[in-house]
Amino acid sequence: MSKNYLIENIDGITTIKFLHKPTYNEAKMAIDEIAENFPYAKRLWNISNIHFNFTIGEIMAIAEYGKTKFTKPNKIALVASDDLAYGEMRQFEVYREQENHSESRVFRGEQEAIEWLNQ
Repeated sequence: MSKNYLIENIDGITTIKFLHKPTYNEAKMAIDEIAENFPYAKRLWNISNIHFNFTIGEIMAIAEYGKTKFTKPNKIALVASDDLAYGEMRQFEVYREQENHSESRVFRGEQEAIEWLNQ
């Protein structure tokens, strides 16, 4: 099975890009790979080149799943240029927040997201 995403670490930021619309299971697979192979505190999920539509239940489940995999303080930047994806990532941001543990923000552009991660 070929992967639907690319993961790389650039200057201490783990960058994740999906190559096409991910399924719920593909999102979980990406989280698993990041948790196992990229234990960095800064992550950039760039979904600006795809369109997807998760249900609210799937968004909540993915956010909760991420909380179980990343237990150390971290920052997550989400880049979404599409209006629907941007709205869904704002929902994810709310569900993913952990008091005194995780920060997340949604951006329209990658450069702004990188600047925020490096603050």
